[in-house]
Formats: sequence, structure tokens, C-alpha cells
Amino acid sequence: GAEGLGFDLMSSRVKCFSEEISGNTLVVGTYEVFESTSSQQSMPVEIQVTDPMEKVLHSKEDVAKGSFAFTTTIAGDYILCFHNKGLTSVQDQRHVKFTMKHGIDAKDYTHMMNSDHLSPLQTNIVKVRDQLTAIYDEMIDMKHRETQLRDLAEAMCERVAAFAVFTILVLSGTGAWQAHYLHNYFRRKKII
Repeated sequence: GAEGLGFDLMSSRVKCFSEEISGNTLVVGTYEVFESTSSQQSMPVEIQVTDPMEKVLHSKEDVAKGSFAFTTTIAGDYILCFHNKGLTSVQDQRHVKFTMKHGIDAKDYTHMMNSDHLSPLQTNIVKVRDQLTAIYDEMIDMKHRETQLRDLAEAMCERVAAFAVFTILVLSGTGAWQAHYLHNYFRRKKII
């Protein structure tokens, strides 16, 4: 499995990560902030997790280590931000490590095996069933998005065609009016 992501966060900086997650999905994350080696007094680091509607799902100040878990209500980009509240003049750098798992990856099958008294084979069968269900749900979600995008493309195509017909009519009308005006102008001037 994945070991997670680690990065250095400078003073008074914010670093955000987003992931598109479908609705009704379990999301589990862990994070750890390491003390600065360069400064004796490290400033706090704040973590914040928000949903696509910018509703705060998890927020904690002065974190050293922690975790969060929630089930998504709507599909979209879920954003995880870390903010080093240190002063810019101090140049305090903190190292942050975190993992964020969702769907099948977030489910703890070892705990399920122990609590439900399942054999390893039965646990693997449950895991495969859950994976198949996740794949099927993803396929249905993709089909729904494809339908929305196709409808949008067809509507745009109709608008472009209507605009093209309108443009042709305006240009034809303008051309006919110009020909009529020039014809009358040259007649009045007795050029033709």
C-alpha cells in the first residue's frame, strides 16, 4: 500500500491537496507534524479538511499527530490544507507526513476479520465483493457524467448551429441592403 506523502512547510505558508471523491464514500486520513530542528520554539501548524461546498469537515490547530474520518455526502473535490502559522521572519520549517485513503482503501478488513470471526479466505471474498461493488458504482457514476457531458455538448452544438444560421441571415440581409443602397446611390448620381 501507499506510505503517504511528506513535505516541508515553511513559516506562514499554506499547502493544500485536493482529491475528487464520489458521494457516500468513507474517507480516512492520518497526519503527523514533526518539530523544527532549526528553531527552539516552533509555531503551530493547523489542518483543515473541507468538502466541495467549502464546509469544514475537520479542523485542528497546533497539531502534532492525528487522524480524521468522515463519509462524503456529495461528489466533488475534497481539500486538505496545512497552515504553518510561524512568522515569516523566523523561517521556521516543519515537516508534515499524511495519508488520505477513501473507498475500499479506507476500510479496515483486519478489524472486520477479527470482529466478525472470519477466516482469511472469507475476508478476501468480502474484500473482492467490495471492490466489485466499488467498480460497479464508479461505472454507474461515469455513465451519469457521460450523459451530462453529452447533453451539454448537444445543447452547445444546437446553440452554435443557431448562431451560425443567425450570422448567415444577418450577413445576407446586410449584403442585400448594401447592394440596394449602392444601386440607388449610383442611380441618383447618374453613374448607372
